[in-house]
Amino acid sequence: MTVRVRRSPHPRLQASLLASALLLGSLWATPAPVLARPAQAQTAALQAEAERLAAQLPGDVGAALVHLESGRAVYLNADQPLPMASTMKVPVAVHILKLVDEGKLDLQQQVLLGPEDIYPDMGGPMDTHLSAGSAITIRDLLHMMITVSDNNATDILVRTGGGPEAVQQRMRALGVDGLRVDRYIWELLANYYGDAASHAHPLGPAAYGELSRSERSQEQRRTNMDAWNADPRDTSSARAMAQLLQRTWKGEILSPASTAVLQQIMLDTRTGSARLRGMLPSGTPVAHKTGTVGDVINDVGVIELPNGRGHVVAAVFIRSRASSEARDAAIAQLARAAHDYYLFVP
Repeated sequence: MTVRVRRSPHPRLQASLLASALLLGSLWATPAPVLARPAQAQTAALQAEAERLAAQLPGDVGAALVHLESGRAVYLNADQPLPMASTMKVPVAVHILKLVDEGKLDLQQQVLLGPEDIYPDMGGPMDTHLSAGSAITIRDLLHMMITVSDNNATDILVRTGGGPEAVQQRMRALGVDGLRVDRYIWELLANYYGDAASHAHPLGPAAYGELSRSERSQEQRRTNMDAWNADPRDTSSARAMAQLLQRTWKGEILSPASTAVLQQIMLDTRTGSARLRGMLPSGTPVAHKTGTVGDVINDVGVIELPNGRGHVVAAVFIRSRASSEARDAAIAQLARAAHDYYLFVP
């Protein structure tokens, strides 16, 4: 059995958590009749706390914190498109599982890997453990894409599902506005490194490997990063991502079987322990997907509240030059504030 020891938060984080606790304390002391106010008024205190937490971080913070069962919600810059990074794997997963529901794919279907399928230096076990001639199921590709954020698994699934355009068409058909899927991961990362490659003008695995390992000055890295940050492709608003998660969790998009598959895979996510999960009570179930590229640190998912009090849909996108620890902490603080508010304020 593995025992996870949580480190004590930084003093600034402790202060923020104390402020949140004091805020909630004032809410608990509120007379019962006040709790019958309209939903917008009920979430005013959480809105103020979320704005306070976000203001501590320089840069852009987009967030949606929604109580799934009641629909009460708090939004921060929720309509601003921000880079999804690997959180784009959520709409990819939804698209693939929708194809399964339509009978066009099967979770146990084997995908035979070819020599151009594995890109080096992309992160994840496929690059290390699989090679041309290996076979892997759609179910295992989904698991690797979400739980360990394997980028090669993602690109194979995107290609199997008809390419980025097919994923985008699926989002439009579902009525999810404000979310775009435009590129394969190898393409997205090549653009991040400053190369103009596209799936119309691709880089093969060998050329991509040379690009990823090439030397770039700090100034050139900053220029490339700024250009990538401003690119409208592969972006989402927090509201759109939250909408996709809400509808999926409610069973409005996928079959019950496919909904359960996605929920279980996202519960198994092993990345981003300091983000949505970072400050929640130990053992809190969190089904989520992280995203990290340069200035961008994201986490999106669904938090299960104890004692049957429902679920919190949380989509937090951050684009900031703050340290990775500070960005992780901002997500964790927002998640904890939403968790406690929706738990204690019915």
